[in-house]
Amino acid sequence: MNKSIPSVSNARFTTLRLIGPWRATPVPLDGGDALAALDNASGWREVPECAHLQPVLHPDQPYWGDAVRAINEYAWLYRRSFQRPDGDFRRARLRFEGVDYYTQVWADGKFAGRHEGHFAPFDLDVTRLLSARPVELTVRVSAPWDPPNPSGTYPSDHVVRGMIKGLYEHGEGMIPPAVNPIGIWRPVWLLLDQGVSIDHIRIRTDLDGRVSLRLHITNCRAETWQGHLHLAVSAENHRGGGASARRMLILPPGEHLCEETLTLPDPHWWWSWDQGSPDLYRLEAALVDSGGDCLSVWTECFGVRSIALQRSSERFEYRLNDRPVFLRGSAYMPSVYLSQCTEAGLQRDITLARDAHLNLLRVHVHVSPPEVYDLCDRAGMMIWQDFELNWIHDPTPEFEARARVMQREMIDLLGNHPSVITWACHNEPTMVFARRRNLERRPDPALYADALAQDPTRPVFICSGQMEDDWRRSGDAHTYYGAIWTPHYTDVYGHHPLLNSEFGFEAPAALETLRLYPAVWERLDHLEGQIDSLWEYQADLIQFHVEHFRRLRGERCAGYIHFWLIDQVPQVGCGVLDSCRIPKAGYAALRQASQPLLITLEHDGHQPRALWALNDTPAAFPGARLDWRATDADGLILLEGEQVLDVAPNRSQRLCPMRWTFDPRACWQFVLRLTAADGALLCENVYRQPFARRRRPAGYPWKFDLYLGTKVFDRAGAASLADSGVSPAVRLVPLKVREAFAERVLRQRLPNRVVTRLAWIADALLGG
Repeated sequence: MNKSIPSVSNARFTTLRLIGPWRATPVPLDGGDALAALDNASGWREVPECAHLQPVLHPDQPYWGDAVRAINEYAWLYRRSFQRPDGDFRRARLRFEGVDYYTQVWADGKFAGRHEGHFAPFDLDVTRLLSARPVELTVRVSAPWDPPNPSGTYPSDHVVRGMIKGLYEHGEGMIPPAVNPIGIWRPVWLLLDQGVSIDHIRIRTDLDGRVSLRLHITNCRAETWQGHLHLAVSAENHRGGGASARRMLILPPGEHLCEETLTLPDPHWWWSWDQGSPDLYRLEAALVDSGGDCLSVWTECFGVRSIALQRSSERFEYRLNDRPVFLRGSAYMPSVYLSQCTEAGLQRDITLARDAHLNLLRVHVHVSPPEVYDLCDRAGMMIWQDFELNWIHDPTPEFEARARVMQREMIDLLGNHPSVITWACHNEPTMVFARRRNLERRPDPALYADALAQDPTRPVFICSGQMEDDWRRSGDAHTYYGAIWTPHYTDVYGHHPLLNSEFGFEAPAALETLRLYPAVWERLDHLEGQIDSLWEYQADLIQFHVEHFRRLRGERCAGYIHFWLIDQVPQVGCGVLDSCRIPKAGYAALRQASQPLLITLEHDGHQPRALWALNDTPAAFPGARLDWRATDADGLILLEGEQVLDVAPNRSQRLCPMRWTFDPRACWQFVLRLTAADGALLCENVYRQPFARRRRPAGYPWKFDLYLGTKVFDRAGAASLADSGVSPAVRLVPLKVREAFAERVLRQRLPNRVVTRLAWIADALLGG
């Protein structure tokens, strides 16, 4: 029988949450001493605990407008008081779970410390700062706008981003131009203890059941501490066995690394939901003194699993527990204001992803609330985790040093989650081909080296997108055929990526969602009669892309990550669910095309090519029967047939060529059905007018509304993005020519060495 850690009934530590609202007021960003500003501060208002300021101060319109933008033109002072608890303790710390973005803290007028970032919890020692009377806690928070970049263009490099923060105005239907979240958005705690604590545990597992632990333990006493470390691992959501250990510790004052290994009997592995069961274990660790008192406890769930990416110039393949696994994913950001996320809402989102047959979420350019990772662990939903860098950032050594600290915080924070299978250091640093200093100089090479050293158990991408030939460090593609690249989504047929981590098309939210905000509706009311057709285009594009990438599995492709699952705001975006979680037609298409077992028609938009069986499951289906039928607009049968086949596990199989004797444009509907040997229906796929060869909608992708930060299709009088920030000389070139040229530049299909050289020349000419 496994031993357990000592009961916390004899615990000699206390954790108190500072519950209730804060008082807050704006002060000048360059105001110097924050405490001196308190004497002149006025206009104090009550703000809720755990809230960003924008939805608190402007609940009726938190996303757009000068009033929202003005919030970040000030720093904000937060104040509250709390009573110093009675009782015996040697150390007192304040723990902030999340403050966005720059933070300075004072307790009773004495400076306690500072922090940068929005996602990482941080502790400040306030042992000597607490008075016997109610303690006044003051927190200064700022998230200033970056200054304009005179040589840049909206929305890619109009500013050179100085914050390490992906949740920041992003353009093109993602995060509106006025949004830069700010505030104390997670709980604040007072931690009282005896000066000895477990501060972090890194967990590494092997498939044979070995659990390797690296414990970070602090003794802040003046004397050596002697006691025991108790470790216990137990099954969390299954009936497997556990393990336990007890070790003597002698810790002089200071910080210590202790390494321990436990072995699980007959270990249960963690799998993605489509490959098996996401079995988890719970680790409990405790420090117990010689008198039997428990001084510190650490509890965390983890999984036994391995992940690897087999990389070459010819082929990518992810292997989960040494089994091939094909990624079927979508990018995800639960909210632009993460303080508005609830566990129930996050669970709903993950359920929607699971119901769409996705096995992966790409947490796009940010670190999500901790509940996201816990829920994905339990749901068997894999995660591709981006760091907080997006597009063009400050290339200085100072910025690199700050980014390295924060990326280490991210990997420490999330590294024990089995759902996290990949780190990506920077999203699209080559978005502007002439601005490659982040990728070639700073900070990306250092971030990549750090991630490899800190976590050798996961694949690392130096960046995501437009780096296909740098397959050792990157290798994935972002493809926007039929969207911002080319007029037809079938143009992707000639592109065979190793891994596609972005593709999609913007479509408007549901009519009732657009009408939630008058400022949105007055700019998008021209779409009232077009929403269905725009949704259909998005759906057709998604189906064609997904099926194309899935057919490439056998040839070279490791998977796809659609862009993206849910829109952040009620407007036009790439989401297949709008911000109210109303599904667009693209959701059904993504769900249909992502079925783990699927039968498909390969075609290039002009002619049928072949039928395929796509099986991403570990199960085989011998003796299955495939039936197909093509009909015209009147329901008359143009073609039908059947074939018996053995469907192999975890493979994409080309079954038979398709040659039609009739004009493919006469095909109104093509239906495929796959049944098991016993007659049970395994899957069905339906194509409606597969050879209609839709062209992308009028006005797309260039007509744009700068207030909303989104595309507006054919709105009369709307500006073109190709006019944003260009010089008068460039405006002499006809707009249509400039737009066409920009689309070719965005594709960036030249070899990396060529683009690097061109970028160096352009950077020099631009004075970079």
